[in-house]
Amino acid sequence: MQLLDDIVQGAVDDKTAISVLLRKCLLLAHQLKNDKLKVWAESELNGYQDNSALPPYRVVKTVARGSFAGPAGNVLNGQPLAASILPEDLRWWAETANLTQPISAYDIGKDAEGKPNGGRILWPQDLVNHVSGDFIHGWNLIRAHQEIPGTVFVSILDSVRNRILQLALELKDELDSTSENISDIPAKRVDQSVVNHIYGGNVVIAGHAENFAQVGSISVSQGNFEELSNALKQLGLDSEAISKLKQAMEADAANNSGEPTLGQRTKKWLSDAASYVGKEGLKVGFEVARRAATKWVMQHYGFDVG
Repeated sequence: MQLLDDIVQGAVDDKTAISVLLRKCLLLAHQLKNDKLKVWAESELNGYQDNSALPPYRVVKTVARGSFAGPAGNVLNGQPLAASILPEDLRWWAETANLTQPISAYDIGKDAEGKPNGGRILWPQDLVNHVSGDFIHGWNLIRAHQEIPGTVFVSILDSVRNRILQLALELKDELDSTSENISDIPAKRVDQSVVNHIYGGNVVIAGHAENFAQVGSISVSQGNFEELSNALKQLGLDSEAISKLKQAMEADAANNSGEPTLGQRTKKWLSDAASYVGKEGLKVGFEVARRAATKWVMQHYGFDVG
C-alpha cells in the first residue's frame, strides 16, 4: 500500500520527476508480475525501439522547416516545407513526429519568459539530398527539421502522470480494507486496470507491448536450429519463411567447405526477415522483428550479442 501511496503522491505533485515516478511504476510492475506495465514503464524510461510500439500521445502533428542555398551564395532559413511536394511515402516527415526518446528528453523545462521549451528532429541527410531541388526553383535544400512546440512535451508529461495516477487510484480501490498487500489483487483485475488506464483501453496495443517483452526474453543456443525456429515462430514467421532461412544457411555453409558461416544468402534473408509473415502477421513491429531475428541467428552461429 505504501508504494501505491507514494505513486499517487508523486503523480499529483509536479515536483516529483517523471523518471522517478516511472521507476516506482517499474517496481510496482515487478511486485504485481505484470508484463504490460513493466514494458510500458521501461519504454518510457529508456525510449521506444520501434515506431509501431508508440502510444498515441507520442505521435504528434508537426511542421517541417528547412534552410536553402541559392544563387550568389544566398541562404534562406526557417522556410516551411509543404508535405505535398514530398513523395507520398515520405510525407510524414513534414506532418507527423514520432517521439521515441526516453521521456526525460522531453522534460526540458521553460524559457526565460516561462514558456515551455520546444525541440527539433533533424531530417536524415539522405532524405534532404533526395528532395533537395524539389521545393524552390533554383534553390537547394541543405538541411531540414521537424519543429516540435514545447506544449507538445508538456502534454506528453501530463499524459504519463495522469495514466499513472488513474492506475494507482484504481489499484488502491481494489485492495480489500483488511489487506495492504498489493500482490493480493487478482492478476486479471490488475491486467484490466493496466489496459484501461495505461493503454487507453486498447487491448491490441497492450498485447503488442506484452509481445515485446516475450520476444526480448528469448535466446538461442549455438547450433540449435530447433530453438532458432521456435523463436522465429514467436515473431509470427511461418514455416515457409523458416525453411527458406535453413536453405540459405545450408547454402552458405556449403560455400564454406561445410563450416557454418554467416554468408550472403543468410544476410539477404535477414534483410527481408520481417516480410516473411505468417497468417497471423508480425507480433511486433518491423524493425524489432528484424533486430530480433538477426540477434537469434547470430546466437545460433555462436556470436555473443547479449
